[in-house]
Amino acid sequence: MLLITTGMMACVDEVQLPIRQVQPRLVVEGMITDEAPPYAIKLTYSGQFTSRSHLPENLVVNGAIVTLRDDRGRTVRLEQDPLTPAYYWMRDTTFRGQPGRTYTLSVRLPDGTVYVSTPEYMPTVPDIERMYARYVPAPNEGLQPPHFRIQLDTKDPDTVGNYYRWSAYAYLPRWATGDPYGCCTTCWVPDYGLLSDVQSDALINGNRISGRVVYDIPVRAIGMQYIDVRQYSLTRTAYQYWTLFGQQVSRTGSLFDPQTASIEGNVHRVEDAGTLALGYFGASAVSHQRLVVSSADTIDVPKFVFRYDKLFRLPGSCLQIYPQAQLTPPPTW
Repeated sequence: MLLITTGMMACVDEVQLPIRQVQPRLVVEGMITDEAPPYAIKLTYSGQFTSRSHLPENLVVNGAIVTLRDDRGRTVRLEQDPLTPAYYWMRDTTFRGQPGRTYTLSVRLPDGTVYVSTPEYMPTVPDIERMYARYVPAPNEGLQPPHFRIQLDTKDPDTVGNYYRWSAYAYLPRWATGDPYGCCTTCWVPDYGLLSDVQSDALINGNRISGRVVYDIPVRAIGMQYIDVRQYSLTRTAYQYWTLFGQQVSRTGSLFDPQTASIEGNVHRVEDAGTLALGYFGASAVSHQRLVVSSADTIDVPKFVFRYDKLFRLPGSCLQIYPQAQLTPPPTW
């Protein structure tokens, strides 16, 4: 058995693969919705990132001319954010997305190269009829915490060819030991769900979508959980893009996974339609709901503290441990 194991290990040698040098490509991320402006478009170049929170200056698209046009011929120009220059904002409150309309994004880079999206139609979206949380207890063994499973009900229209995407975020309580003065032992920290949670009505056309899971929230501290969920309409092309995006994100990273490929979207170079940008410009109608869940009403607090306090109560000030945290719950829920 030892010889077999040794032989199998010997088959997996460290290989120094050459880094493929590729020309940086434009990356376009953003959309217009039927919610009130502003709308944001993020423009970057592809390249090496050393940190999720820090974007290298050489990868920021600076000084682009970005415009948004509807199918009625109206055009508005986006403004570059002076503090986070990768973002371009459409703040004109008189230009609001409408279901049934079509929108086109145009980007003129500083060197004069122009990229344009294919016209993106905004489909209607049904209302989120109900959103609720189901408590999922922790396993009896191990340190995995309990969590709340956020679910919703909606009704798919009778027409064929409806596509959906869900996004969710929350402010969740976190504990810390506090600083030497006893400050900042509890705070609320933003948490985000998957970007690529999509569904087609191919198998459920015209029926109810009941109990659709859109978010799983682990409980690491007792307190109020503030949840925000949006249900987006998608075109078929946008659905295919987000499906591929989700497949790439979910890869396990094993030796047997196929090599990842860049996911090209719906923005191309005007002079050469075969030169595509990465990312996607979308147009979506939105149904939006918020939910507040009290974990203290559901969980046995003394038992939870006994099992998890030393694991999840980190040493130091809550604001230093969680840079995006705030000391009070969000006031607008």
